[in-house]
This record gives sequence, C-alpha cells and structure tokens, in this order.
Amino acid sequence: MLKFRADEFFAVLREFFELEHRIGLIFEEKGGNEKLTESQAARARFVINALFFECERAALFRPLERQERLEQSGILGQDQTKYTLETVKWELMELRMAVLTDLHKRVFLRLEDSSEDYYEQTKLFGDAVAERFPKGAYDINEAGSCLAAGRYTASVFHLMRVAEYGLRALAKKLKVKSPTTFELKTWDELIREVERQIQAIIQKPKTRRRSKDLEFYNTVAPQFRYFKDGWRNLVMHTRTNYDEHQAISVMVHVREFMQLLATRLKG
Repeated sequence: MLKFRADEFFAVLREFFELEHRIGLIFEEKGGNEKLTESQAARARFVINALFFECERAALFRPLERQERLEQSGILGQDQTKYTLETVKWELMELRMAVLTDLHKRVFLRLEDSSEDYYEQTKLFGDAVAERFPKGAYDINEAGSCLAAGRYTASVFHLMRVAEYGLRALAKKLKVKSPTTFELKTWDELIREVERQIQAIIQKPKTRRRSKDLEFYNTVAPQFRYFKDGWRNLVMHTRTNYDEHQAISVMVHVREFMQLLATRLKG
C-alpha cells in the first residue's frame, strides 16, 4: 500500500494547472515562437519537478515516462533559448493528460479519522509490550493497520499471532520442555503443558512467592483457552469472518492481556 498526503499532491497539481494557464496566456499574447524569460523558465522547472516528485510518490508512472522527454527538449534545463513557447505549451498539455489518465486508473483509499491511530503503529500495545515482546512488533503493527484498512478478519488473525508470543513466553517461564520447538507445537499442546506445570506448583509447599506466582498464572493461563476456542481456532480454520465491532473487541482483549503479561514475562 502506498502512502502519501492528498493535500500536498493537490497543491502541486493546482500549481501545475496555474502554470499551464499562464503559459497559455503568454502564448496567445506573444505567439508560439517566443521564449520564456529566465524567471518564467525557473518557475516552470520548479513546478514540473514538484509534480514529478508527487507522481513518483503516488506511483503515477505515465507522467514519469515524460520526464526524459522534457529533459531532452531542454525545458528542464537552464538554457531556455533551446525551446519555444509552443514546445512548452504542448509538453505541458501532454504531461497533464498523462497525469489525468493515470489518476483515472487509480483507486485511492482514505482512512477514517477514527482509524488513523491504528495504522502502522508498532507500539500500539504500549511501550512495555513493545520492549518485552519485540518479536510481536510485526503482527501488532499489521493487526492495527488491517483494522484501520477495514480488513477485520485479517486483524483478528494477526492478533492471535500476537497472543501466541504470549503463550510461548508463559510456557518458557514455566519451564515447559523443548522451548526451541514451541513454534511447532499446537496451542492445545502448549496449553496442556502449561496447565500441568501450574498443577505442579500447586503441589509445592505454601510460600508467599508461590501464592504470588499462582495468582498470576491462574489469571493468565485460562485466557489462552478462551482465545483458542473463542477466536484463534475460528480464524485459523476459516470458520468465521469478523466485522469492525468484533475486531475492535478482540483488539482490546489482546492488548490488555499482553500488557498484563508484560508485567512478568518477555518473549
């Protein structure tokens, strides 16, 4: 997806239309064999180069194909004696048509104001999650960007990938065996092994540390079954699609959950 500011593109395009209009007036007054003055030529070069810059950002390739032609004709050079008003007027018209033709073929999407805060935000879940779960940055960013772009099911998909980093971190913290193969295990396998480790802690003598650990583990561990059965399995196995309200709800749940995990885990 390309990203550029529509107001900047419009401002440059407006300047170009005004330049073309001024050149047309000079042409009518002095004829096609006249030359631009130094200041007129400098202004034309500035506006044309600005338009090329915006066309490149907007991936409008048809106008960019005319850049070499304008350089060869001398219009983008310093010596304005090499071309006439008729040449300038013709080249500007051709450039305008190239821009409008490409714009006609493009579809531009605009983010809703309420969605801008979700778009391309690697720290969407806060600094603590970003610091403690750096591997989840990509999926956090994608979850927010998909939500902003109206791709709600894709957003839930990435949110479940974020939650999986939390599940692996919990398994590692509880010393579940074979941490190097966690990514090969199913959620159900990891959850069952996590629950067995928690049961082993329950059997240990009571201490203040044990009570504190169990309070945390018994709070977070059941959430993974909730995520698995409520969202993860459904989105991974194409059993359902999600609308905006549902995706935002999942976003809030996963964000708050990862923030809780970040208080004691990292991964």
